[in-house]
Amino acid sequence: MFLIKLVMAGVIMFTTFEVALALMCRMGRLDISKPSYRFGNVNSRFWIETNPDFGVWHGPNSSYRHITPSYDVFYKANSYGARDKERSKESNGKKRVIVVGDSFTEGYGVEDGKRFTDLLESRSGIEHLNFGTAGSFGPTQYYLLYKTLARQFEHDAVMVCILPFNDFLDDDYEYGKIAYSTHYRPFFTGQYPDYKLTYSMKDPPRERSKFLESFLREFTFTGNFIKRVKGLARHHQASMKKGYAGYYDYTKEQWLRLNYVLGQIRREAAGKEVIVVTIPAISDLERLQTDPASTLPVDLASFCIAENMIYLDLLPGIRSAPEGYRACYYKLDPHWNALGSRLAADYILKNVKWYQNTTGSAQGTNSVTSAISILPQKP
Repeated sequence: MFLIKLVMAGVIMFTTFEVALALMCRMGRLDISKPSYRFGNVNSRFWIETNPDFGVWHGPNSSYRHITPSYDVFYKANSYGARDKERSKESNGKKRVIVVGDSFTEGYGVEDGKRFTDLLESRSGIEHLNFGTAGSFGPTQYYLLYKTLARQFEHDAVMVCILPFNDFLDDDYEYGKIAYSTHYRPFFTGQYPDYKLTYSMKDPPRERSKFLESFLREFTFTGNFIKRVKGLARHHQASMKKGYAGYYDYTKEQWLRLNYVLGQIRREAAGKEVIVVTIPAISDLERLQTDPASTLPVDLASFCIAENMIYLDLLPGIRSAPEGYRACYYKLDPHWNALGSRLAADYILKNVKWYQNTTGSAQGTNSVTSAISILPQKP
């Protein structure tokens, strides 16, 4: 009798907590994924850490329906694991750009056709092969993905999308030992420029069934809440600064490591154009309201000139959005939405001279040199 009462009490408590979480999501007060109620999501291989070179990637032809209070989007990977249409390795005479980056590049929460790479392709007539992925993916992984996979596809240019908000931290081994302790990922360790490639684990973890964990996430709010809390706790334990703004809060060591990684990409892409783009998070834009403009764009522009790369900072384009910069991001989710993606595509086409020289369709003039002149100033 006591056991029955105990079980009933547990069921009541769980149900109450589940209803409370559902209501908070409905009211827009809680940023967690929502249950999809899809068995196909339970064993999805869309984000898996099995690649021996760069860790997390998408399983070939995998799919996932991603539901949060902010969006409901279906993701589909091609046979090479990229969230993109099927592509041949041969360009067949067409101009091509390889795009590497993290969740902003992949289009986290943005439907196919509305991502900035999709818009760049449709508007310029140049194919843009999207090799972005979520999963705390950082610049070292961009480099290794390009070196081992993406460069197999014929292309004319490489676009490297840097998100300062987490890219400096994603590549920091000391930070990663705590924040990403359960993940398989590469780091460049040591002192600039004498780095060595170090992996967080000896080998990628074997694909093992996480049926119960996945089932709870896909069929309960509680499972998603637990995942969110565990992730926040790891970052807090790793001492992530409150109000962290990547344009401002990086260290000298992190800056030198980014220089090294971009230099490696430049060498792997010998004979091709390399375009480096920085993407602002909302915390960077908010910091700009109180602090002088960051020196990061100026420093990156100077570095790119020295390395014969094009550089463009997207912050001015997002900051000057007619609707206000906050409208470019989801209210709860930190990623940009379809509007932010569209403005990014607009700004790239208008300000990167390579597109004008290649297609003759975009307006405006810009290069690594003029990127400095469009830096934001303190309001």
